[in-house]
Parts: sequence; C-alpha cells; structure tokens
Amino acid sequence: MENSTNQVSEQNRASKTVFLVLIVGFIIGLVLTLLSTSIGISAGRAALMNNNGSMDTMMYEYIMSNTALSYSIVGAILAMISGVGALLAGFATYMKKA
Repeated sequence: MENSTNQVSEQNRASKTVFLVLIVGFIIGLVLTLLSTSIGISAGRAALMNNNGSMDTMMYEYIMSNTALSYSIVGAILAMISGVGALLAGFATYMKKA
C-alpha cells in the first residue's frame, strides 16, 4: 500500500516538473520572439563596431534582418512546441484526477 502511494506521489511530482519545464520553455519562446528585433539591432551594431564603425548599408541591414528573423523563428517554434506540450501535459494530469 505504502509503495503504491509513493509511486503515485512520484508520478504527480514528475508531471508537475514536466509541466513547469514546458511552461518555462513557452515563456522563453515568447520572449525570444518578442525581442528578436532588439537582438537583430544589437547584432547589427556589433558587426558595425567589428568593422571599425564603417560598413556597407546593405550588409548591415542583412545582418540585422536575418538575425531578427532567425531568433523570431526559433522563438516561435519553441513557444509552439512547448505550448502544445504544456496543454497536453495539463490535460493528461486533469484526466488522471477525474
């Protein structure tokens, strides 16, 4: 009896941990997506400083836009996957309790 109670307790703790990790992943994905423009501008400025303050405008724009796009895509994918995972984990936990 005591062994099955411990097993259920460990399963609940594992479910909560997985749910928490997925929520944190979702938040990180949203932050990456929302801050991708700022990250792109920072990457453009860093490239400009690495070239002693002089750089082709097209290259500067290319670095800024592609960096922003990359972070936006990675953030969106992370948010989508972890968001769906969190929904499924929450639903599974709800169905166990019902």
